[in-house]
Amino acid sequence: LEFRRVLFRSGNQRVNWRSTAMNMPNHYVYRLDHDTGFAPHVANGTCTLCGCKSTSIEKWAREGSWVVGIGGNGTGRCDDLIYAMKVGATPTFAELSSETPRLAAYLEGCLIQPDAPVLVSRQFYYFGDKAVTLPKDLQHIMIRQEGCKKLSADDIARLSSYLARRFAYGVHGVPNNRQRIVRGACGCRRANEPPKQHASALAATQC
Repeated sequence: LEFRRVLFRSGNQRVNWRSTAMNMPNHYVYRLDHDTGFAPHVANGTCTLCGCKSTSIEKWAREGSWVVGIGGNGTGRCDDLIYAMKVGATPTFAELSSETPRLAAYLEGCLIQPDAPVLVSRQFYYFGDKAVTLPKDLQHIMIRQEGCKKLSADDIARLSSYLARRFAYGVHGVPNNRQRIVRGACGCRRANEPPKQHASALAATQC
């Protein structure tokens, strides 16, 4: 495979992060059990995802991947679009902390491993409590159970076109479950399960 350096701009700072294979990225949709503001986390014009889908999407996504979050029952916006982000870079937590510490500050003390990938995006739509009901021709991309699944390039093209016609990139709402924020964890129901249970649950996903 051919490799190149990922270049991501944070403000006026140009940051070179780890190499990414130049093959076609996969795209993913998952169901959010909650929307506390931790994962995804939006600050300084940047959307990051780390510490929630650490054994699946965070591990598999690469530059150019789209990650789409659909509201679950716990968000109060069941089956609506909470956010969508186009991944611009995938630094490790250690790299992000070293190069742009303000973006990594919210993860400090959260038991994140230094080599854990952080998905970073400046091309994102975060709707939160203003979550969007998808039109009929996009309803099929929804995931109605816990887990995640891949989306086709055609589905992402239709979704990104639909959003671009109606919204600017950026923040359009606030987290639905702000009262559930607990420092040190994302709040997932499975966060405290033994590793075997967690792996078993993940095996049932469609990714």
